[in-house]
Amino acid sequence: MYAKTLLLALFAASTASAAVVGTRQNQNQNQNQNQNQNQNGGGNGANNAAPDFGLCNPSIDFVLGRPGRQPDEGTFLPVDALVAQGQQEALNPNIITNRVCDQLTNVCEANDAAKALCEEAKAVVQGLGTKDATTADAFNAALGF
Repeated sequence: MYAKTLLLALFAASTASAAVVGTRQNQNQNQNQNQNQNQNGGGNGANNAAPDFGLCNPSIDFVLGRPGRQPDEGTFLPVDALVAQGQQEALNPNIITNRVCDQLTNVCEANDAAKALCEEAKAVVQGLGTKDATTADAFNAALGF
């Protein structure tokens, strides 16, 4: 009997405190939920398919001493010849990650999931702020390579 009374008291207390919160908070929560559903709706198509990079390997590499560079000067370049066509190596990894993501659309015939994943990987590189082999490794890992 004591346990039932205690449970009933706890239930009543939680119900009363929930009523005190008011409808204003509930309205805000509903608006936030609707906004989140609207934002998620646009991305569902890309999330349903596995990334397919089409004709290309989107990986990049970091190499010291490429032709025309000092032996201790490292640069980035796409590893795939189709992606790299017309692109020189760069000291800035963001130039190369931009190129990779652009080429997924322009020449690789990649699907939307692959393009979205590339944008996420590009953001990882921008967030790191590094310019060494770990940068290329992070980009490749974010793409699943």
